[in-house]
Amino acid sequence: MKKQILFVLLISFFVFISCQNNESNKAKSDQIPQKPAVEKIENSAKMGERIGCSTEKAIKLILALKEVEESKRNLDSLTDHKANISFMIDSLKQDGKELYSLTAGYNSEERFEPYYHFYLDKSDCKNIQILDIVSGEYLPLEDWRQSKMGTAE
Repeated sequence: MKKQILFVLLISFFVFISCQNNESNKAKSDQIPQKPAVEKIENSAKMGERIGCSTEKAIKLILALKEVEESKRNLDSLTDHKANISFMIDSLKQDGKELYSLTAGYNSEERFEPYYHFYLDKSDCKNIQILDIVSGEYLPLEDWRQSKMGTAE
C-alpha cells in the first residue's frame, strides 16, 4: 500500500513539474517580440522593383479595397486591437502572364485563416482578380463585386 501511495505522489510531482515548465515556456514565448511581416514584404518588394508592380505596391492596393478594409476593422474589433490583416504572397505564371498570388487573412498562433485570394498582374497592379469561392474561379474584381451585389438581394 505504501508503494502505491508513493507511486501516486511521485507521478503527481512529475505532472506538477511538467505543468510548471509549460507555463514558464509560454511566458517566455509571450515576451519575445514578434517581428512584423512588413520586413519580409520589403525584401520581396526589392526583388520586384524592376517589374511594373512591386509586392509593396500590390499590398497597398489590396489594403485599400473596401472589402479588405472592412475585414481589417472587424478583425481589429474582435481581437481588441491586437491583430491585423496578414498576407501570404507567392509568384506564379499563368497563361504566359507573371502574377502575384496574394492571400489576405488572419494569422493566429494556430493557423492562417484566409479571407480573400487575389491574383495581381506583375506588369499592371490595377489588374486585380479575386477568387469567387462559389464557382472556384478567379474573376476580375469589378465582376466579382457585381456578382456579390446580385446574390445579396
